[in-house]
Amino acid sequence: MPSETPSRSETDRHSDSAGDEQVSTAKIIESIRTAPVPVVNTQYIADECDVSTDELFERLSEMVEDETLGHHRIEDRWHLWWLAHEN
Repeated sequence: MPSETPSRSETDRHSDSAGDEQVSTAKIIESIRTAPVPVVNTQYIADECDVSTDELFERLSEMVEDETLGHHRIEDRWHLWWLAHEN
C-alpha cells in the first residue's frame, strides 16, 4: 500500500444531496469490499474513488463515527480503514 500524509484541514461536511461532489458512502464501501486485502489506507481509497486524500479524510472519519468503518492511526501519520460490519 502506498504511503500517505492526509491533511485534516478539509472542513466541508458530507451531504447526500444531489450534486454533492464528495464521494458516496456506497463507493467507499465498495472500494474497501473489493480491495485485495480487508484493511486499506487512505491513499488506496482515494485512488479507487478518484478523489484526493484531503477530500476523503473527513468523510472517512464521519463513517467511523457512524460505525460504518473501523480506523487505526499509525505513528500519527498513516491511517488504516476497514468495514466495521459486513452484512
